[in-house]
Amino acid sequence: MMGLGPNQGQDALTASRFSLTIDGCEIASFSELSGITTEVESVDYLSSTDKEIIFKKLPGKAKPPTLILKRGKTVDVKLWAWHQAVLDGKLAEARRSCSLVMYGFDGMPVARYYLSHAWPSKVEISPLRAGSSEVLMETVTLVCEHIQRVSA
Repeated sequence: MMGLGPNQGQDALTASRFSLTIDGCEIASFSELSGITTEVESVDYLSSTDKEIIFKKLPGKAKPPTLILKRGKTVDVKLWAWHQAVLDGKLAEARRSCSLVMYGFDGMPVARYYLSHAWPSKVEISPLRAGSSEVLMETVTLVCEHIQRVSA
């Protein structure tokens, strides 16, 4: 059995496609991940002793993680139907746990994230001029309660 070399597993990831799956079914494939954002607000903490005043920054409230994905617009309406449930206020139907899988150029998964209680907060269709040879792009912003890197 061969051991891992000193730099193996340290190479930067590259991806050619991003897949969003719910209940094991792919509902959308994307060509671009604009970002995954997780953030914790900092809180100022001030205390004092007889000799000094101590100022610290501590972790405060966590903001919901967000993801921004882009793809060429397709005729498939699964993603729009999911967003429509949000627009209609059907929160029990709209908040879904799902997986985001990043695929390398060889078609193999390189990273996988689990999103709990995710929902599409924004769907944007790019401008397009009639007769243009440009691709109509769809940008989706997902919000979730928790995101976890689970595997490759």
